[in-house]
Amino acid sequence: MKEYGLNEDVCRDESEIITEKYNEKMAALGQLSGGIAHDYNNHLMSIIGNATMIKKTKDLDKIYDYAERIIHISQSAAELTKKILMFSKKKSSSNRPVNLKKIMDNTCKMMEFILSKEIDLIYSYDANDEVIMGDESQLESMLVNIILNSKDAIKNNGTIKIGTMDTVIYSEMTLSHDVKIKPGQYIQIYVEDNGSGIDSNILHRIFEPYFSTKAKSQGTGLGLSVVFGTVKSHSGYLNVTSTPGLGTRFEIFIPIHKEYCVPDNKKITEDKNNTVMLVDDDVNVLDVEAEMLEDLGYDVVKFNSPLDALKYYEKNYRDISFSVVDIIMPELSGKELFERITLINEEAVVIFITGFAQEAEYEELMKKGVMIIEKPFTYEILSEKIAQIYL
Repeated sequence: MKEYGLNEDVCRDESEIITEKYNEKMAALGQLSGGIAHDYNNHLMSIIGNATMIKKTKDLDKIYDYAERIIHISQSAAELTKKILMFSKKKSSSNRPVNLKKIMDNTCKMMEFILSKEIDLIYSYDANDEVIMGDESQLESMLVNIILNSKDAIKNNGTIKIGTMDTVIYSEMTLSHDVKIKPGQYIQIYVEDNGSGIDSNILHRIFEPYFSTKAKSQGTGLGLSVVFGTVKSHSGYLNVTSTPGLGTRFEIFIPIHKEYCVPDNKKITEDKNNTVMLVDDDVNVLDVEAEMLEDLGYDVVKFNSPLDALKYYEKNYRDISFSVVDIIMPELSGKELFERITLINEEAVVIFITGFAQEAEYEELMKKGVMIIEKPFTYEILSEKIAQIYL
């Protein structure tokens, strides 16, 4: 009976632990949902308000200003989406060989201007390898977010140390936040400050989206969750140690790859014609994309059905300079359409556009050397990407 009673207590304890973890997850989900709703409603309010004012005025200068505001706030909404997807590691990762030293050199130079004169930034790159598989913009954002977090932790005078070192893990070990790092060779990126530190009772929550000890006016609370997502998307590991009153150290372990495969993008070597085939299943998006391409000087044949596009391509592929294709579509995905197009014409040039793609699919396309533009994109970005295929 004693043994039974003991087992019953154990079962009750396990049940209570499960319930507690579930409640914590639901609370975090509620916090995330509330934060997203707050930010998106503000963005939508700005977009609707400025669009309404465009309808009410005939002043061209005011119309231009309202349109600029809509573009700016839409880009902010897009950045919010990227941050959320980064946290959940749902954002497609365009990892390719990048010079980590150059990224860190440039980021630290930029941060020297942002940090107050009371904060010393000490930077040293001591790792032997400089090139890693990664995404330049994500890595820059990650570094900036950690450094700004350290800046906020320093009340008056202080020091932030940032650098790299070679690290070898010989056996699996547990890092902070119950993360287990696998054996292997890594470049360790560290950011260490002598600021206020983080209390142990909230250390486990610092990577939750919208969790912040700061006032709302000081940020969205997504900075460290973006750091967490970036590390995951680079197949890396994260360790955080902190002592209240003494400071905090972030350690990021990025695996070293000795061989790098650089995609060999197909280029248009002869401008035989000016026709572009555009394929997107969203009619509203299709129309504005076509108008952008036409404004850039191209003749556009557009399809909201990939099967119709494929039939057209079979008969007219010699007249098409290049194609712009959405990745996520019914009937045929953009990837499947691309594969069928290349069976017809192995020299076909395709630019992919996407609002969201599965990470494995995204990286598979990148390895094939195709170009991918993420929605929402601007007229300028589209123009720049098209120019690259002619280089």
